[in-house]
Amino acid sequence: MFKLDRNSTTPLYRQLYEQAKERILSGALPPGTRLPPERTLARRLGVNRTTVVNAYRELAAEGLVEGRVGHGTVVLGRQEEPGTGVIRPMPWAGPTEAEEPLVADINAIIRRPGAISFAHGEMSPELYPAGALAELTQKVLQDPAALGYGPIAGLMPLRQAIAGHMGVSADEVLILAGSQIALYLISRVLLQPGDTVLVEMPSYINSLGIFDSAGVRVVPVAVDQHGLVVDGLEELMLRYQPKLLFTLPTFHNPLGVTLALERRRRLIQLAARHQVGIVEDDPYGPLHFTETPAPTLKSMDPGGYVIYISSASKTVSPALRLAWIVAAPPVVERIARARGSLDFRAALLNQRLMEAFLREGRLAEHLAVLRPALKERRDLMLKALEAHMPDGVSWYVPDGGYHIWCRLPRPLTARRLLAEAGREGVAFVPGDFYGAGQMARRGLRLNFSYPRPEEIGPGIQRLARATERLLREEAAAGEADSISGPVV
Repeated sequence: MFKLDRNSTTPLYRQLYEQAKERILSGALPPGTRLPPERTLARRLGVNRTTVVNAYRELAAEGLVEGRVGHGTVVLGRQEEPGTGVIRPMPWAGPTEAEEPLVADINAIIRRPGAISFAHGEMSPELYPAGALAELTQKVLQDPAALGYGPIAGLMPLRQAIAGHMGVSADEVLILAGSQIALYLISRVLLQPGDTVLVEMPSYINSLGIFDSAGVRVVPVAVDQHGLVVDGLEELMLRYQPKLLFTLPTFHNPLGVTLALERRRRLIQLAARHQVGIVEDDPYGPLHFTETPAPTLKSMDPGGYVIYISSASKTVSPALRLAWIVAAPPVVERIARARGSLDFRAALLNQRLMEAFLREGRLAEHLAVLRPALKERRDLMLKALEAHMPDGVSWYVPDGGYHIWCRLPRPLTARRLLAEAGREGVAFVPGDFYGAGQMARRGLRLNFSYPRPEEIGPGIQRLARATERLLREEAAAGEADSISGPVV
Protein backbone atom coordinates (compact mmCIF):
# COMPACT_ATOMS: atom_id res chain seq x y z
CA MET A 1 0.00 0.00 0.00
CA PHE A 2 2.79 2.42 0.96
CA LYS A 3 6.52 2.28 0.26
CA LEU A 4 9.12 3.96 2.47
CA ASP A 5 12.65 4.87 1.40
CA ARG A 6 14.99 4.42 4.36
CA ASN A 7 17.82 6.06 2.45
CA SER A 8 15.86 9.28 1.99
CA THR A 9 16.53 12.30 4.18
CA THR A 10 12.76 12.76 4.53
CA PRO A 11 11.60 11.28 7.88
CA LEU A 12 9.68 8.02 7.54
CA TYR A 13 6.53 9.41 9.13
CA ARG A 14 6.60 12.32 6.65
CA GLN A 15 6.93 9.95 3.70
CA LEU A 16 3.93 7.97 4.92
CA TYR A 17 1.90 11.14 5.51
CA GLU A 18 2.67 12.53 2.05
CA GLN A 19 1.79 9.29 0.28
CA ALA A 20 -1.47 8.91 2.20
CA LYS A 21 -2.41 12.56 1.58
CA GLU A 22 -1.78 12.23 -2.16
CA ARG A 23 -4.01 9.17 -2.37
CA ILE A 24 -6.77 10.81 -0.36
CA LEU A 25 -6.74 13.97 -2.51
CA SER A 26 -6.57 11.97 -5.74
CA GLY A 27 -9.56 9.86 -4.73
CA ALA A 28 -7.58 6.62 -4.54
CA LEU A 29 -8.61 6.52 -0.87
CA PRO A 30 -12.22 7.76 -0.99
CA PRO A 31 -14.10 9.16 2.02
CA GLY A 32 -15.15 6.43 4.40
CA THR A 33 -12.10 4.28 3.75
CA ARG A 34 -10.69 2.77 6.95
CA LEU A 35 -6.93 3.07 7.15
CA PRO A 36 -5.02 0.11 8.58
CA PRO A 37 -4.65 0.08 12.39
CA GLU A 38 -1.45 1.77 13.50
CA ARG A 39 0.21 -1.37 14.80
CA THR A 40 -0.79 -3.42 11.76
CA LEU A 41 0.59 -0.86 9.32
CA ALA A 42 3.76 -0.45 11.38
CA ARG A 43 4.32 -4.20 11.23
CA ARG A 44 3.74 -4.31 7.46
CA LEU A 45 6.16 -1.44 6.85
CA GLY A 46 8.73 -2.67 9.38
CA VAL A 47 8.72 0.60 11.36
CA ASN A 48 8.03 1.69 14.90
CA ARG A 49 4.35 2.36 15.66
CA THR A 50 5.24 5.98 16.43
CA THR A 51 5.97 6.49 12.71
CA VAL A 52 2.39 5.60 11.81
CA VAL A 53 0.96 7.55 14.75
CA ASN A 54 2.78 10.73 13.66
CA ALA A 55 1.67 10.31 10.03
CA TYR A 56 -1.97 9.81 11.05
CA ARG A 57 -1.75 12.85 13.33
CA GLU A 58 -0.58 15.01 10.41
CA LEU A 59 -3.47 13.75 8.28
CA ALA A 60 -5.94 14.43 11.09
CA ALA A 61 -4.54 17.92 11.62
CA GLU A 62 -5.42 18.71 7.98
CA GLY A 63 -8.91 17.29 8.38
CA LEU A 64 -8.22 14.43 5.98
CA VAL A 65 -8.88 11.63 8.48
CA GLU A 66 -10.38 11.22 11.91
CA GLY A 67 -10.36 8.55 14.58
CA ARG A 68 -13.73 7.02 15.30
CA VAL A 69 -14.50 4.76 18.24
CA GLY A 70 -14.99 1.23 16.98
CA HIS A 71 -13.98 2.14 13.41
CA GLY A 72 -10.33 3.16 13.67
CA THR A 73 -8.93 5.90 11.43
CA VAL A 74 -11.34 6.88 8.65
CA VAL A 75 -10.73 8.99 5.55
CA LEU A 76 -12.76 12.23 5.43
CA GLY A 77 -11.59 13.48 2.06
CA ARG A 78 -11.04 17.08 0.95
CA GLN A 79 -11.69 20.04 3.18
CA GLU A 80 -14.15 21.35 0.58
CA GLU A 81 -17.13 19.09 0.02
CA PRO A 82 -17.29 18.38 -3.76
CA GLY A 83 -20.05 20.21 -5.60
CA THR A 84 -21.28 22.16 -2.59
CA GLY A 85 -18.75 24.91 -2.04
CA VAL A 86 -19.15 24.19 1.69
CA ILE A 87 -15.91 24.31 3.65
CA ARG A 88 -15.64 21.69 6.34
CA PRO A 89 -15.19 23.23 9.81
CA MET A 90 -11.78 23.00 11.43
CA PRO A 91 -11.84 19.79 13.50
CA TRP A 92 -10.61 21.33 16.74
CA ALA A 93 -12.81 19.09 18.86
CA GLY A 94 -11.92 15.86 17.08
CA PRO A 95 -11.35 12.70 19.07
CA THR A 96 -8.10 12.29 20.92
CA GLU A 97 -5.62 9.61 19.94
CA ALA A 98 -6.75 6.15 20.89
CA GLU A 99 -4.83 4.52 23.70
CA GLU A 100 -2.09 2.12 22.63
CA PRO A 101 -3.91 -1.27 22.41
CA LEU A 102 -1.38 -3.10 24.59
CA VAL A 103 -1.44 -0.35 27.21
CA ALA A 104 -5.24 -0.43 27.14
CA ASP A 105 -5.18 -4.21 27.71
CA ILE A 106 -2.78 -3.87 30.65
CA ASN A 107 -4.77 -1.03 32.20
CA ALA A 108 -7.97 -3.03 31.87
CA ILE A 109 -6.38 -5.83 33.90
CA ILE A 110 -4.96 -3.47 36.53
CA ARG A 111 -8.34 -1.84 37.09
CA ARG A 112 -9.98 -5.12 38.07
CA PRO A 113 -10.66 -5.60 41.79
CA GLY A 114 -7.90 -7.61 43.43
CA ALA A 115 -5.54 -7.33 40.45
CA ILE A 116 -1.79 -7.46 41.02
CA SER A 117 0.43 -5.39 38.76
CA PHE A 118 3.95 -6.29 37.71
CA ALA A 119 3.55 -3.85 34.81
CA HIS A 120 4.27 -0.48 36.40
CA GLY A 121 7.42 1.49 35.60
CA GLU A 122 7.63 3.02 39.06
CA MET A 123 8.12 1.91 42.62
CA SER A 124 5.45 1.65 45.28
CA PRO A 125 4.44 5.08 46.66
CA GLU A 126 5.28 3.87 50.17
CA LEU A 127 8.96 3.84 49.14
CA TYR A 128 9.11 7.54 48.28
CA PRO A 129 10.80 9.77 50.90
CA ALA A 130 7.61 11.76 51.48
CA GLY A 131 8.46 12.86 55.03
CA ALA A 132 11.89 14.20 54.14
CA LEU A 133 10.59 16.01 51.06
CA ALA A 134 7.75 17.60 53.03
CA GLU A 135 10.16 18.86 55.68
CA LEU A 136 12.59 20.27 53.11
CA THR A 137 9.79 21.92 51.13
CA GLN A 138 8.89 24.00 54.17
CA LYS A 139 12.51 25.12 54.50
CA VAL A 140 12.92 25.92 50.81
CA LEU A 141 9.70 27.95 50.71
CA GLN A 142 11.03 30.30 53.37
CA ASP A 143 12.83 31.97 50.48
CA PRO A 144 10.19 33.40 48.07
CA ALA A 145 12.78 33.38 45.28
CA ALA A 146 12.27 29.62 45.07
CA LEU A 147 8.99 30.33 43.29
CA GLY A 148 10.58 32.25 40.42
CA TYR A 149 12.23 31.28 37.14
CA GLY A 150 15.54 29.49 37.25
CA PRO A 151 18.67 29.73 35.10
CA ILE A 152 18.55 28.12 31.66
CA ALA A 153 21.28 25.60 32.52
CA GLY A 154 19.84 24.86 35.94
CA LEU A 155 20.37 25.96 39.53
CA MET A 156 24.12 26.32 40.03
CA PRO A 157 24.27 24.76 43.54
CA LEU A 158 22.44 21.70 42.18
CA ARG A 159 24.76 21.51 39.17
CA GLN A 160 27.71 21.73 41.55
CA ALA A 161 26.32 18.99 43.79
CA ILE A 162 25.81 16.62 40.84
CA ALA A 163 29.21 17.54 39.43
CA GLY A 164 30.87 16.72 42.75
CA HIS A 165 29.17 13.33 42.83
CA MET A 166 30.20 12.58 39.24
CA GLY A 167 33.75 13.91 39.56
CA VAL A 168 33.28 16.56 36.86
CA SER A 169 32.96 20.35 36.73
CA ALA A 170 29.64 22.19 37.01
CA ASP A 171 29.86 23.46 33.41
CA GLU A 172 29.51 19.82 32.31
CA VAL A 173 26.08 19.52 33.99
CA LEU A 174 22.73 20.62 32.58
CA ILE A 175 19.47 20.30 34.56
CA LEU A 176 16.30 19.34 32.66
CA ALA A 177 12.66 18.51 33.34
CA GLY A 178 12.93 14.76 32.65
CA SER A 179 15.05 12.15 30.88
CA GLN A 180 12.81 12.04 27.82
CA ILE A 181 13.35 15.77 27.30
CA ALA A 182 17.09 15.19 27.63
CA LEU A 183 17.01 12.52 24.92
CA TYR A 184 14.71 14.65 22.76
CA LEU A 185 17.13 17.58 22.89
CA ILE A 186 20.12 15.35 22.19
CA SER A 187 18.36 13.95 19.11
CA ARG A 188 17.50 17.44 17.84
CA VAL A 189 20.85 19.10 18.56
CA LEU A 190 23.36 16.37 17.68
CA LEU A 191 21.53 14.48 14.93
CA GLN A 192 20.23 15.29 11.47
CA PRO A 193 17.47 13.47 9.55
CA GLY A 194 19.05 10.46 7.87
CA ASP A 195 21.75 9.96 10.53
CA THR A 196 22.15 6.52 12.08
CA VAL A 197 21.90 5.61 15.76
CA LEU A 198 22.79 2.23 17.24
CA VAL A 199 20.21 1.20 19.84
CA GLU A 200 20.02 -1.85 22.09
CA MET A 201 17.15 -4.15 21.24
CA PRO A 202 14.99 -4.54 23.23
CA SER A 203 15.30 -1.01 24.57
CA TYR A 204 13.57 1.73 26.52
CA ILE A 205 10.40 2.19 24.46
CA ASN A 206 10.30 5.99 24.45
CA SER A 207 13.81 6.18 23.00
CA LEU A 208 12.60 4.45 19.85
CA GLY A 209 9.80 6.96 19.35
CA ILE A 210 12.11 9.94 19.94
CA PHE A 211 14.67 8.75 17.39
CA ASP A 212 11.98 7.88 14.89
CA SER A 213 10.38 11.31 15.17
CA ALA A 214 13.81 12.88 14.60
CA GLY A 215 13.98 11.10 11.24
CA VAL A 216 17.08 9.07 12.08
CA ARG A 217 17.78 5.47 11.23
CA VAL A 218 17.81 3.04 14.15
CA VAL A 219 20.08 0.00 13.86
CA PRO A 220 19.52 -2.61 16.58
CA VAL A 221 22.32 -4.03 18.72
CA ALA A 222 21.81 -7.28 20.63
CA VAL A 223 21.74 -7.51 24.43
CA ASP A 224 22.30 -10.65 26.49
CA GLN A 225 22.68 -11.53 30.17
CA HIS A 226 25.94 -9.52 30.30
CA GLY A 227 24.52 -6.42 28.66
CA LEU A 228 25.11 -4.95 25.23
CA VAL A 229 26.87 -7.45 22.94
CA VAL A 230 30.12 -5.78 21.97
CA ASP A 231 31.24 -8.56 19.61
CA GLY A 232 30.28 -7.46 16.13
CA LEU A 233 29.78 -3.84 17.20
CA GLU A 234 32.82 -2.61 15.27
CA GLU A 235 31.41 -4.14 12.10
CA LEU A 236 28.16 -2.22 12.63
CA MET A 237 30.11 1.00 13.18
CA LEU A 238 32.09 0.50 9.98
CA ARG A 239 29.00 -0.43 7.96
CA TYR A 240 26.55 2.22 9.15
CA GLN A 241 28.81 5.10 10.31
CA PRO A 242 26.53 5.92 13.27
CA LYS A 243 26.59 9.28 15.02
CA LEU A 244 25.47 7.90 18.39
CA LEU A 245 24.95 4.70 20.34
CA PHE A 246 22.16 4.66 22.93
CA THR A 247 22.52 2.28 25.87
CA LEU A 248 21.15 1.54 29.36
CA PRO A 249 24.22 -0.27 30.69
CA THR A 250 23.20 -0.57 34.34
CA PHE A 251 20.01 -2.47 35.31
CA HIS A 252 18.75 -2.29 31.76
CA ASN A 253 15.09 -1.55 31.06
CA PRO A 254 13.46 -3.98 30.31
CA LEU A 255 16.05 -6.76 30.82
CA GLY A 256 17.46 -5.73 34.21
CA VAL A 257 20.96 -6.84 33.16
CA THR A 258 24.21 -4.92 33.69
CA LEU A 259 26.94 -4.41 31.14
CA ALA A 260 30.06 -6.37 32.13
CA LEU A 261 33.16 -4.36 33.04
CA GLU A 262 35.29 -5.67 30.16
CA ARG A 263 32.51 -4.87 27.70
CA ARG A 264 32.36 -1.34 29.10
CA ARG A 265 36.08 -0.90 28.41
CA ARG A 266 35.76 -2.23 24.86
CA LEU A 267 32.74 -0.04 24.17
CA ILE A 268 34.64 3.10 25.18
CA GLN A 269 37.59 2.04 23.01
CA LEU A 270 35.37 1.43 19.99
CA ALA A 271 33.62 4.76 20.43
CA ALA A 272 36.96 6.58 20.43
CA ARG A 273 38.29 4.59 17.48
CA HIS A 274 35.26 5.27 15.29
CA GLN A 275 34.26 8.71 16.66
CA VAL A 276 30.83 7.56 17.85
CA GLY A 277 29.12 9.34 20.71
CA ILE A 278 27.58 7.24 23.49
CA VAL A 279 24.36 8.25 25.22
CA GLU A 280 24.38 6.51 28.61
CA ASP A 281 20.92 6.42 30.20
CA ASP A 282 21.35 5.63 33.90
CA PRO A 283 18.12 6.09 35.89
CA TYR A 284 18.62 3.00 38.06
CA GLY A 285 22.38 3.14 38.78
CA PRO A 286 22.11 4.14 42.47
CA LEU A 287 19.71 1.23 43.15
CA HIS A 288 22.40 -1.45 43.36
CA PHE A 289 22.18 -4.44 45.69
CA THR A 290 25.92 -5.23 45.72
CA GLU A 291 28.72 -3.62 47.71
CA THR A 292 30.59 -2.45 44.61
CA PRO A 293 28.38 -0.91 41.93
CA ALA A 294 29.40 -0.95 38.28
CA PRO A 295 31.25 2.20 37.20
CA THR A 296 29.39 4.50 34.84
CA LEU A 297 30.59 4.64 31.26
CA LYS A 298 31.05 8.36 31.83
CA SER A 299 33.57 7.72 34.59
CA MET A 300 35.57 5.48 32.22
CA ASP A 301 35.59 7.98 29.35
CA PRO A 302 38.70 10.19 29.10
CA GLY A 303 37.82 11.54 25.65
CA GLY A 304 34.41 13.09 26.25
CA TYR A 305 32.50 10.62 24.08
CA VAL A 306 29.83 9.79 26.66
CA ILE A 307 26.72 11.89 27.24
CA TYR A 308 25.36 10.76 30.59
CA ILE A 309 21.66 11.06 31.49
CA SER A 310 20.17 10.38 34.91
CA SER A 311 17.21 11.58 36.93
CA ALA A 312 15.48 11.65 40.29
CA SER A 313 12.45 9.77 38.97
CA LYS A 314 13.50 6.22 39.87
CA THR A 315 15.37 7.00 43.09
CA VAL A 316 13.49 9.88 44.74
CA SER A 317 10.22 10.74 42.98
CA PRO A 318 8.98 11.09 39.39
CA ALA A 319 6.87 14.06 40.53
CA LEU A 320 10.02 16.19 40.85
CA ARG A 321 10.48 16.08 37.06
CA LEU A 322 14.24 16.45 37.36
CA ALA A 323 16.92 14.99 35.14
CA TRP A 324 20.45 15.97 34.23
CA ILE A 325 22.90 15.61 31.40
CA VAL A 326 26.61 15.29 32.13
CA ALA A 327 28.69 15.88 29.02
CA ALA A 328 31.56 17.85 27.54
CA PRO A 329 30.98 21.62 27.93
CA PRO A 330 30.42 22.22 24.17
CA VAL A 331 27.61 19.65 24.21
CA VAL A 332 26.05 21.17 27.31
CA GLU A 333 26.24 24.66 25.78
CA ARG A 334 24.60 23.58 22.51
CA ILE A 335 21.78 21.73 24.27
CA ALA A 336 21.25 24.60 26.73
CA ARG A 337 20.85 27.06 23.85
CA ALA A 338 18.36 24.80 22.07
CA ARG A 339 16.50 24.20 25.29
CA GLY A 340 16.29 27.92 26.01
CA SER A 341 14.11 28.55 22.97
CA LEU A 342 11.74 25.77 24.04
CA ASP A 343 11.70 26.53 27.79
CA PHE A 344 12.27 22.93 28.84
CA ARG A 345 13.78 24.17 32.08
CA ALA A 346 13.00 22.30 35.28
CA ALA A 347 10.91 24.00 37.97
CA LEU A 348 13.14 26.06 40.25
CA LEU A 349 11.25 24.97 43.37
CA ASN A 350 11.98 21.32 42.58
CA GLN A 351 15.62 22.11 41.88
CA ARG A 352 15.94 23.89 45.23
CA LEU A 353 14.30 20.91 46.90
CA MET A 354 16.63 18.40 45.25
CA GLU A 355 19.68 20.51 46.08
CA ALA A 356 18.67 20.57 49.75
CA PHE A 357 17.99 16.83 49.61
CA LEU A 358 21.57 16.27 48.46
CA ARG A 359 23.23 18.91 50.62
CA GLU A 360 21.69 17.66 53.87
CA GLY A 361 22.59 14.03 53.14
CA ARG A 362 18.95 12.96 52.75
CA LEU A 363 19.62 11.08 49.51
CA ALA A 364 22.20 8.85 51.18
CA GLU A 365 19.78 8.21 54.05
CA HIS A 366 16.97 7.43 51.63
CA LEU A 367 19.06 5.03 49.54
CA ALA A 368 20.22 3.22 52.66
CA VAL A 369 16.56 2.34 53.29
CA LEU A 370 15.43 1.97 49.69
CA ARG A 371 18.04 -0.50 48.47
CA PRO A 372 17.26 -3.18 51.09
CA ALA A 373 13.52 -2.70 50.50
CA LEU A 374 13.91 -3.24 46.76
CA LYS A 375 16.26 -6.19 47.29
CA GLU A 376 13.67 -7.80 49.57
CA ARG A 377 11.06 -7.50 46.84
CA ARG A 378 13.44 -8.86 44.22
CA ASP A 379 14.28 -11.86 46.40
CA LEU A 380 10.61 -12.56 47.06
CA MET A 381 9.95 -12.58 43.33
CA LEU A 382 12.92 -14.81 42.57
CA LYS A 383 11.84 -17.25 45.28
CA ALA A 384 8.28 -17.32 43.92
CA LEU A 385 9.48 -17.84 40.35
CA GLU A 386 11.67 -20.73 41.46
CA ALA A 387 8.84 -22.31 43.44
CA HIS A 388 5.96 -21.95 40.97
CA MET A 389 7.04 -21.41 37.37
CA PRO A 390 6.87 -24.52 35.16
CA ASP A 391 9.93 -26.03 33.51
CA GLY A 392 11.13 -24.16 30.49
CA VAL A 393 10.59 -20.68 31.93
CA SER A 394 13.86 -18.90 32.74
CA TRP A 395 14.88 -15.46 33.98
CA TYR A 396 17.78 -13.11 34.56
CA VAL A 397 18.77 -12.21 38.12
CA PRO A 398 19.28 -8.43 38.35
CA ASP A 399 21.76 -6.88 40.79
CA GLY A 400 19.59 -3.78 41.22
CA GLY A 401 16.89 -1.66 39.66
CA TYR A 402 13.21 -2.50 39.31
CA HIS A 403 12.78 -5.41 36.89
CA ILE A 404 13.18 -9.13 36.27
CA TRP A 405 13.09 -10.38 32.68
CA CYS A 406 11.49 -13.79 32.14
CA ARG A 407 11.72 -15.92 28.99
CA LEU A 408 9.02 -18.32 27.92
CA PRO A 409 9.62 -21.61 26.14
CA ARG A 410 8.59 -21.95 22.50
CA PRO A 411 5.97 -21.67 21.12
CA LEU A 412 4.48 -19.44 23.86
CA THR A 413 4.51 -15.68 23.37
CA ALA A 414 4.22 -13.02 26.06
CA ARG A 415 1.23 -11.41 24.33
CA ARG A 416 -0.68 -14.66 24.49
CA LEU A 417 0.30 -15.12 28.12
CA LEU A 418 -0.88 -11.60 28.99
CA ALA A 419 -4.39 -12.43 27.83
CA GLU A 420 -4.40 -15.61 29.92
CA ALA A 421 -2.80 -13.90 32.93
CA GLY A 422 -5.48 -11.22 32.72
CA ARG A 423 -8.06 -13.88 33.57
CA GLU A 424 -6.06 -14.50 36.73
CA GLY A 425 -5.96 -10.78 37.53
CA VAL A 426 -2.24 -10.24 37.06
CA ALA A 427 -0.53 -7.85 34.63
CA PHE A 428 2.95 -7.49 33.17
CA VAL A 429 4.51 -5.89 30.08
CA PRO A 430 5.21 -8.21 27.12
CA GLY A 431 8.73 -7.92 25.79
CA ASP A 432 7.85 -7.01 22.22
CA PHE A 433 6.57 -3.69 23.54
CA TYR A 434 10.29 -2.81 23.74
CA GLY A 435 11.35 -4.06 20.32
CA ALA A 436 11.16 -6.89 17.83
CA GLY A 437 12.72 -10.34 17.63
CA GLN A 438 12.27 -13.73 19.25
CA MET A 439 13.84 -12.54 22.50
CA ALA A 440 11.25 -9.80 22.80
CA ARG A 441 8.26 -11.87 21.71
CA ARG A 442 8.94 -14.59 24.26
CA GLY A 443 10.03 -12.22 27.04
CA LEU A 444 8.11 -10.45 29.77
CA ARG A 445 9.16 -7.68 32.12
CA LEU A 446 8.14 -8.11 35.74
CA ASN A 447 8.39 -5.09 38.03
CA PHE A 448 9.17 -6.04 41.64
CA SER A 449 9.39 -2.46 42.94
CA TYR A 450 5.69 -1.59 42.63
CA PRO A 451 3.69 -4.43 44.22
CA ARG A 452 3.63 -4.74 47.99
CA PRO A 453 5.78 -7.57 49.37
CA GLU A 454 2.70 -9.61 50.31
CA GLU A 455 1.39 -9.39 46.74
CA ILE A 456 4.48 -10.71 44.98
CA GLY A 457 4.17 -14.42 45.86
CA PRO A 458 0.43 -14.69 45.06
CA GLY A 459 0.93 -12.69 41.86
CA ILE A 460 3.64 -15.03 40.60
CA GLN A 461 1.46 -18.03 41.50
CA ARG A 462 -1.32 -16.61 39.33
CA LEU A 463 1.11 -16.00 36.50
CA ALA A 464 2.48 -19.52 36.82
CA ARG A 465 -1.03 -21.02 36.63
CA ALA A 466 -1.72 -19.11 33.43
CA THR A 467 1.61 -20.28 31.97
CA GLU A 468 0.92 -23.91 32.87
CA ARG A 469 -2.51 -23.80 31.21
CA LEU A 470 -1.04 -22.54 27.96
CA LEU A 471 1.73 -25.14 28.03
CA ARG A 472 -0.88 -27.90 28.54
CA GLU A 473 -2.90 -26.56 25.64
CA GLU A 474 0.19 -26.62 23.42
CA ALA A 475 1.04 -30.15 24.51
CA ALA A 476 -2.52 -31.33 23.82
CA ALA A 477 -2.52 -29.66 20.41
CA GLY A 478 0.77 -31.32 19.54
CA GLU A 479 -0.55 -34.74 20.50
CA ALA A 480 -3.68 -34.21 18.39
CA ASP A 481 -1.59 -33.26 15.37
CA SER A 482 0.58 -36.34 15.72
CA ILE A 483 -2.45 -38.63 16.00
CA SER A 484 -4.28 -37.18 13.00
CA GLY A 485 -1.24 -37.57 10.74
CA PRO A 486 -0.64 -35.83 7.43
CA VAL A 487 -3.46 -35.13 5.01
CA VAL A 488 -2.61 -36.73 1.65
